[in-house]
Amino acid sequence: ELELELAMARRRASCGPGMFFLAFLLLLLIPRREGFASIPTVRLQSGALMQKLALGLYNVPREQVKNVVDAALAAGIRHFDFASFYNNEAECGAALRSWLEEGHDRAELFITTKVWTTDLGDASSALRSAEISIEELGLGVVDLVMVHWPMPGKHIAAYVALEQLVKDGKTKSLGISNYSPNDYEELMQAASIQPEVNTFENNPMLYRKEWVDYFHSKGLAVQAYKPLQRAGPVLSSDTVQGIARKVKKSPAQVCLRWNVQKGNAVIFKSLAPQRIQENVNIFDFEISADDMLALDALTTDAVMEEAQGHWEQRRNGTPAPWGEGLRPERRVVEAQS
Repeated sequence: ELELELAMARRRASCGPGMFFLAFLLLLLIPRREGFASIPTVRLQSGALMQKLALGLYNVPREQVKNVVDAALAAGIRHFDFASFYNNEAECGAALRSWLEEGHDRAELFITTKVWTTDLGDASSALRSAEISIEELGLGVVDLVMVHWPMPGKHIAAYVALEQLVKDGKTKSLGISNYSPNDYEELMQAASIQPEVNTFENNPMLYRKEWVDYFHSKGLAVQAYKPLQRAGPVLSSDTVQGIARKVKKSPAQVCLRWNVQKGNAVIFKSLAPQRIQENVNIFDFEISADDMLALDALTTDAVMEEAQGHWEQRRNGTPAPWGEGLRPERRVVEAQS
């Protein structure tokens, strides 16, 4: 769990092994801030470290972004999931720049952005969208740029265009989102840069086991979104609630922990500081093997069929908050002191 902080210490301790050892001792001796949780990391193929929990900013109103980001930072989250489709990246960047101005290190953060389907019509539009996101965030080099959905006939050219961002030093890595194994196989016939992460919906009531196993076998980090079905039926499931009582945790914590024990990173969203803190506190218990199987069994064929229909609809294109055309030009939001 100290991997992320040790990486930071190595960057700061550029004067040799003696200074690194001193930095390591300081990390052990300095008490953690109250409410601050140490979140484990996953090492990507590039060697980069990514926290296993990320805060997603989907559907967070612009005027609430700073409060939500501040609450996440206070809870120990350094991994943030952004996207052009969320239509609030300028505010997200401003909130994080305010935090950095307090004396924090950009190396502590892991920042993802994504290109929406309305900008996948041609390679230049995809590249333009990603560059606007990077500029709006105003955090310098981002850690990960993703194609948000594998739009048939368009996602490959878009991804290949985004490879230029890695070559130009504007992003450290590329990723994919909502890709099936078939989409990935198709992509890899043309891509020259391996995606590091695939993000897709996964929770006990929609367990995409074949996808999870496949992408793990390919060396990609799997990252689950909608782990709580947006406060949906999974939280009121008798099975989930029974396990929650057994381990003395909330149903939400059980669902998040289930994904982590599957070897996945998890994106969650909340507007409430207390919920954000609660969702972070999932690394001090374990779900038994029998209970993991019981949670797996909550996924039904009917649910999988419904999810497949939704997935097909989304990947074929969905209007963005700005409409069906290309995203607007860059917005500027200043950091607040």
